[in-house]
Amino acid sequence: MPQSTLSTLVYHSRASQLFTEIDLLYLLAAARSRNQAEGLTGMLVYDDGHFFQWLEGPALPLQRVWTAIRHDARHEAIEVIADSEIPLRLFSDWHMQFAHRGGKAARNIDGLILAPDDVLTALHQNPRRVPEILAEFSCLGAGPYARELGF
Repeated sequence: MPQSTLSTLVYHSRASQLFTEIDLLYLLAAARSRNQAEGLTGMLVYDDGHFFQWLEGPALPLQRVWTAIRHDARHEAIEVIADSEIPLRLFSDWHMQFAHRGGKAARNIDGLILAPDDVLTALHQNPRRVPEILAEFSCLGAGPYARELGF
């Protein structure tokens, strides 16, 4: 059976309301469950009322999840930063890796990335570099790989 094409979609959005740590835990649990069911992997960053997300997987499930995100009232001002086919997954071990300039509960989240403040600030200051910055968090340490993909 032929393997389906892998795609990636990277976007930035503003949260329609500020999320508490408990809100983030529920959001992350739901996203991980949905992504596992759809065969998707990726990374989610929440910082200062903004989401930055890298999703990857088969094209059709990715489009289904993307449609749901676009219609989710928790997102405003959604901007697609990258949308392309990819040769392999960067976040193959994570249905949803997570980074948050965190408080107490966030430190107990499986898959939490403790991103330095300057990295999180860079996401806000230069949205065009979001794919490259998020790729750096991947299990592959994908700096050169991200550049190879054109990020």
